Amino acid sequence: MGITIFLLITLAWIPSYFTYWWAARDASAVKIVQDVVHKIPGFAHHTIQPYTSTRVRDAISMGYQTTVFAAIIVAVYLYGERKRRRLGQRGADDVKGYLPGK
Repeated sequence: MGITIFLLITLAWIPSYFTYWWAARDASAVKIVQDVVHKIPGFAHHTIQPYTSTRVRDAISMGYQTTVFAAIIVAVYLYGERKRRRLGQRGADDVKGYLPGK
């Protein structure tokens, strides 16, 4: 139950809250993105399209979700490997041909 609540909070609620937070401050977010772009050499006179703010917001949100999900997968794998070694079990054996018992 705790893992499910943790996953719902980290993979659903936090990105949703961030999306609404960004939308409430969209005008200032566009200005921040515009200021960052103006500092890139060669983009001093480039203007940001209105939808760019939404794309940046979605990229940040998906990057966060992907990072959290990947970290969970890696943590579970490392936990399983440590448990396997602690119990003295062998890893998966290589396949020795098609239907090795015949």
